Amino acid sequence: METAGPSIWDALAGDPTLHFDRHALRLLEADQSRRSYRYVRPPARAMSRIAVALITVVKRLVPFQFSHHRLLDRLGIWFMSHFVSEVGGELLLRHFVIETNVLAFIARNSGIGEPTLRPTTLDDLDDNAVIVHDLNLYEVLTSLRGRPLPGPEDLTGPLDFSMLVMDPILPSPKRRLIRLDLETAMCFMNIMFCLLTTSDEYRRAVHSLQLDESVLGCLAELTGDEVFRSWKPSGYIPIVRTNRDVPRDLFAHAVIHEYIHSRLLYHAGRSHLAHTIAVGGGVEESMG
Repeated sequence: METAGPSIWDALAGDPTLHFDRHALRLLEADQSRRSYRYVRPPARAMSRIAVALITVVKRLVPFQFSHHRLLDRLGIWFMSHFVSEVGGELLLRHFVIETNVLAFIARNSGIGEPTLRPTTLDDLDDNAVIVHDLNLYEVLTSLRGRPLPGPEDLTGPLDFSMLVMDPILPSPKRRLIRLDLETAMCFMNIMFCLLTTSDEYRRAVHSLQLDESVLGCLAELTGDEVFRSWKPSGYIPIVRTNRDVPRDLFAHAVIHEYIHSRLLYHAGRSHLAHTIAVGGGVEESMG
């Protein structure tokens, strides 16, 4: 006889030490509860790795490079709108916005140009959004030019957290033929991405996953919070890997950024509280 009780998701939602948006946590629960996550994802992962390996080999053998970014955009939007659950679509769009927010936090507080890609509908993923999403990470880190980042003690004022605001994600009104979970959908989208980009573009996108450690290090330096470094993905950055389980690693990458964003919002709340206390203290002192 099965004993009733809280689920793992209930335990995570109740964990006060878990830096994770509770709405996003419930989205993950719904996404991973889909039948496709249990039954379709395992064979889709294997098929994706085999197909990508074959495409990669063929592209190395032919004397020219083929890409079609417009078709990639349209196929991606069509696939997400008709074959992926609304929850999966929201999780994907959340990641685009959240990673832009995180990079914008690093950029603004380091005095460099910041990215602005914040899609709130699937149709906003047009115009090379997927490729721009990866390029933004490279451009922010490259623009730092190896200079030491300012720590909390070096700043003349408080850190700017104003870019962390998230606009509502709007679901696609289109009728779904099936509703895949996001990680399973990534297995199929990885094939499309490999096929419709050049070998260099695909490698650059895959290698960007290794730069999470750099992002976490930048955040630790700026905030003085070593908790960020504890979310370091496995492996070492200079050991560049192209042969990896891209859909799984992409999903882990998105989860890491959910952790990051929630931790930054935690610091934003503390910064606001500290400012309020300081202003209040100054008022009381002047009145005395």
